[in-house]
Amino acid sequence: MGILDGRVAIVTGAGRGIGRGHARLLAEHGARVVVNDLGSAMEGGGRDARPANAVVDEIVAAGGTAVANGADVSSFDGARALVAQAVDEWGRLDILVNNAGIIRDAMSFKMDEATFDSVINVHLKGHFATCRFAPSTGVSARRPATTSRAASSTP
Repeated sequence: MGILDGRVAIVTGAGRGIGRGHARLLAEHGARVVVNDLGSAMEGGGRDARPANAVVDEIVAAGGTAVANGADVSSFDGARALVAQAVDEWGRLDILVNNAGIIRDAMSFKMDEATFDSVINVHLKGHFATCRFAPSTGVSARRPATTSRAASSTP
């Protein structure tokens, strides 16, 4: 029996780095995990389901339970769909780890508005949006635990 048996967790930005570690550790302790990752390239473009799917495969191979999710948490629709997937899959949501983040290596005086907006959308709006919809599930008797973390640039 793990300390998190029966619990359901969402980890955003879980395809690489710190988020991957969070997802694997939660699963190791018995949580069922929704592994969310847009799968953007480190430079910021595109979408790729492989990072999230690879973490799901690692969790399942180790005896855990996980599903992949490629929603963009920087939109309300994406955050709502992410939370809905956890509830539809397992009937509840107990843990939300907001780890999604992007790195734009630019000094503030060199950063253009579009780059600034993309950082704010993921780091601020993405964290707000998931927190906005998680408690609205009404499934868990307790409010989900929320942890915010910085993203890692390490693949």
